[in-house]
Amino acid sequence: MAVYLLSAEATFSAAHTLPGVEVCDRLHGHDWRMRLTVRVEESHMGEDAMGIDFRVIEDIAKHAVADFDHRYLNDLEPFKNHSPTAERLAQVICTAASRQLAADAPHASVEQVELWELPQYRVVYKP
Repeated sequence: MAVYLLSAEATFSAAHTLPGVEVCDRLHGHDWRMRLTVRVEESHMGEDAMGIDFRVIEDIAKHAVADFDHRYLNDLEPFKNHSPTAERLAQVICTAASRQLAADAPHASVEQVELWELPQYRVVYKP
């Protein structure tokens, strides 16, 4: 069965420390870039031949990262028991996006979250 993968991006700036990781154990920040990719099966295409409006994906992406913008990630609840690594952050973003997507577009699902902490460093999380 054919599927469509649609993506939108959001950005945020946030600081963190990664205890036990050389250099990263010091307070530092990143201008993070996140790409949310959703999956829609061809059989779920609307009469308008659209799987899901890109603006819906963009709104979900922005909402999923909004609580992190201009924050010290280590202080936030999702990271109380886990270091705010790029991997953990991508997982937390995916969970938030999946919940919102289920409410806004139940025919679609999160395919993956890509998260860049630097232009050359990226993690891909697939639920």
